Amino acid sequence: MLVRFTFKNHKSFLGEQTLSLEASNDEMMQHSIEKVSTALLPQSAGILRSAAIFGTTASGKTNVLRALDFMKRVVLMSATKVLIVRQVEPFAFLEGSIDMDSHYEVEFIENGIYYRYGFVIRSRRIVREWLFRRTERLTPLFRRDEYGLKVMGLSKNGAGMIAPSDSTLFLTVAGSLNLEINTAVQDVVSWFSKLTISLAPKRDDLFVFTQCGEYLPRALDILRKAECGIEHARLIHDGGYIDIETTHRVYGSGGDVTGAATSRMFQDDGMYSDGTRTLTCAVAQVVRALDEGGTLFINDFANTLNVFLASYILSLFNSDAGNPNGAQLVITGNISALIDKAFRRDQIHFVTRDEDGQSHLVRLSSIPGVRKSDSYEKKLIENAHVNQYKLT
Repeated sequence: MLVRFTFKNHKSFLGEQTLSLEASNDEMMQHSIEKVSTALLPQSAGILRSAAIFGTTASGKTNVLRALDFMKRVVLMSATKVLIVRQVEPFAFLEGSIDMDSHYEVEFIENGIYYRYGFVIRSRRIVREWLFRRTERLTPLFRRDEYGLKVMGLSKNGAGMIAPSDSTLFLTVAGSLNLEINTAVQDVVSWFSKLTISLAPKRDDLFVFTQCGEYLPRALDILRKAECGIEHARLIHDGGYIDIETTHRVYGSGGDVTGAATSRMFQDDGMYSDGTRTLTCAVAQVVRALDEGGTLFINDFANTLNVFLASYILSLFNSDAGNPNGAQLVITGNISALIDKAFRRDQIHFVTRDEDGQSHLVRLSSIPGVRKSDSYEKKLIENAHVNQYKLT
């Protein structure tokens, strides 16, 4: 489970920002919280099963997801021939930002262990990297900077012999070596592998349904609640081609059912709206996250779905029965009535953009004067263009 994501100097964000999913001591909506041992998170009330990032158009909320997506791609691709580190996108409106630190760090729980992992890129080079683990106390497993590498269980000379290039993460190198920290490295890579950032749901997301025969029936159960006309469907998968074939009732002039017809969601134009296609692809990621216990980010989720369906999907994540494996859902969207219907104060983050073009990510529960009884939607609309929540 994701505990916290911290980043700075990425796209529209210059200063350090934090997306926290650690629950506050709020007694409201306790079903939204996954309890964790205080040995892992001292003095913690638990981890939130869902959260939302709201903001006005072009405020920068999607860039929060892009920052985490970039971090994931570096973790999974830094050892390949693709020089992913060079694709870093620092703050766009400051000359010389490429030579400033772009910082990425996640804190998460995997296999009952708390980890803190991160790295810093400067001038398109990895200049720092670290991994800590907590079972009873926080312990450094490795630390890397421009002057060298220190690894638990390895001598200074031994660490120097395996130090990676400045375009490759040590995390990636360590996974192929017989090191004392290998189990922890595997946990980190496994967590990132289960992390899904859906910036724009697309047809390729349907390949999720090929991974487990139960995924499509579960998705259909959700889609039926959307009343988008899908009652029965089957997966069409032929090599690189994938689609959903749906069955429709055919009615006679008297209104009685005279037969059935089939159509393919993506191949047959005019049968389904773009919104229905997008919803189907997003739901594919939802059922996989619930099954694997992964963390799922969906962009514009709150804008694509009606309030009823959005609330229903959130309720799946916010219940023991619907979410036995500790999955998390984080959504983005414009300010909407969904805020007051589905979230606690600590589940809501708000993005503003100031006169210098900088985006700022603020947790609603940290804003003075916002009470439990307030309309969160009204509070955010009132202050949507005010820079009073700028973090320093």
